[in-house]
Amino acid sequence: MSQHFLLSAESRTISELGVARMGESEDRVDLRLASNANPNKRSIIVARQRAEDDTNFSGAVATKTFITKSENTFAINKIATSHIVKNTTIHVDGASAYDDLDAWFDVKVGDHSKAYVGEDGECSNQAESYFSRFRRLEYGQCHHISPLYLSNYANEISYREDNRRLSNKTLMLDIAEKCMNTPTHSEWTGYWQGNKRVAERLVA
Repeated sequence: MSQHFLLSAESRTISELGVARMGESEDRVDLRLASNANPNKRSIIVARQRAEDDTNFSGAVATKTFITKSENTFAINKIATSHIVKNTTIHVDGASAYDDLDAWFDVKVGDHSKAYVGEDGECSNQAESYFSRFRRLEYGQCHHISPLYLSNYANEISYREDNRRLSNKTLMLDIAEKCMNTPTHSEWTGYWQGNKRVAERLVA
């Protein structure tokens, strides 16, 4: 039985440092150039496992997230080969960062400019669902997201997406049980006393 994964990425600029100048074309800042790139921009790579056809469940059933400085071939290859079984069917968008995956996986490319779902079922809609929920967190709930803790926010949205069909009571009890049965972690104690994370959790 083959597994189906959706692999996609979205770049988020965390804590804006400035706004690109608008006006005449010669005054505009070309943000595609490395010299003009925002140093706080990060990419969230999401891998979501699609439910098997012979189950009563639909949509994605498991989510993993990875933080990188850009959506690049090296990072994508490292993530895919380390976390996804070879010969798995992977659905991606048309970004060039996914071009090398054909060497290890059965890759299906979806083109959202033409259709949400291709003729052979290729799409990255479940990955887009994740990013939609993350954007709602970013715009509607958070005052500030630091690159240092971006991986934690990404993991929170993974939990919310994977458990989206559970009731609020079930979610509350599940989180409470996990909190009570999880040993104290050094990164989650003494924050107001100055104990803060010193490095990002970057894949590549």
